Amino acid sequence: MLKFQRISILLIVVTLSLAASCKKKDDDAVTPFDKGALLVNFSDNLIAPSLSMLESAMDQMQSDFVSFEANPTQANLDVLRNSWKDAYLTWQTVKPFDFGPIRTNGFKAATGTYPTDTSKIEANISSGSYNLSSAGNIDAIGLHSLDFLLYRTDALSFFTGNANYMTYAGDVIAKLKSETTTVSNAWAGYASTFKASTGTETTSGFSELVNEYNRDYELAKTTKLGIPIGKQSLGIQMPDYIEARNSGMSLEILRQSVLALKHYYNGNTFATGNDGVGFDDYLIQLERGDLNQTINTRFAEILTKIDSFSGSMEDEMSANPQGLDELYTLMQGLVVFLKTDMTSAFGVLITYQDNDGD
Repeated sequence: MLKFQRISILLIVVTLSLAASCKKKDDDAVTPFDKGALLVNFSDNLIAPSLSMLESAMDQMQSDFVSFEANPTQANLDVLRNSWKDAYLTWQTVKPFDFGPIRTNGFKAATGTYPTDTSKIEANISSGSYNLSSAGNIDAIGLHSLDFLLYRTDALSFFTGNANYMTYAGDVIAKLKSETTTVSNAWAGYASTFKASTGTETTSGFSELVNEYNRDYELAKTTKLGIPIGKQSLGIQMPDYIEARNSGMSLEILRQSVLALKHYYNGNTFATGNDGVGFDDYLIQLERGDLNQTINTRFAEILTKIDSFSGSMEDEMSANPQGLDELYTLMQGLVVFLKTDMTSAFGVLITYQDNDGD
């Protein structure tokens, strides 16, 4: 009987210990991260405002074009160039979100394809007959086509000496404005779907956000920098592939692209810098503060390196190729932390193919 009592007491003690252990584990469990709050912040405070800013920039560019068309002076051309520049830089804050209405409307390709096919543009102008919505004209439209039209040598004489030239530029600008308005309006209808799609399946809003964020970063690294400086051509520089080569804005555009991605990583509103829920908060919740710190440090190093250049990319390709190589190395170094470590921590599968040999 005494032996039975001892066994019973032992069982009670073990049971109570296990219960206490389970309770402790439950109490110490990490609170699930609220991905819904992240998607709300991205939709309401990052994506929608950036689209609105782009819409305003496109409106201003069209207004300045109308003034230039009525009075084609160098002064008015310079005003138009400035509004184009503002639109191009604002575009860098929109292009990472190639999903939802941005994807279904083909907005990224129609707005941001480069390099421009200048021969195709001149053929369109010469004929005076073209369909700017056709797939065949994808590299003869968009913001980059205006880099050629507005900044080519003796651009003003082309505008004043050829009515078709003025018409073509106006048609490109009108198309940009119309499509920006369409996408901006469409986002309002899509936002609720996006904000509710918090899963990690490949078709979820969260997965698409993470995928397109990473793809946009890799495109910035490869197309804005790597291809022109020869990283895809055995070290042979490819100046024809420099973005905005005529205006000399390539490094400024690259900086804006990287800065936007840094802001978005931290959930910060681009226009005001206000802090919101971002990828950084998710990593911290997952106890990956070390990775978060590494990513932010790398972003800062990349921006500092870009700021160290004084000329255009084409100038630096000639005068300081080593500096551009160092910038590329910095940008390449961040890929593993974003594309591998961060996405793995989030449980998201990368579904796109970068095809750049990394």
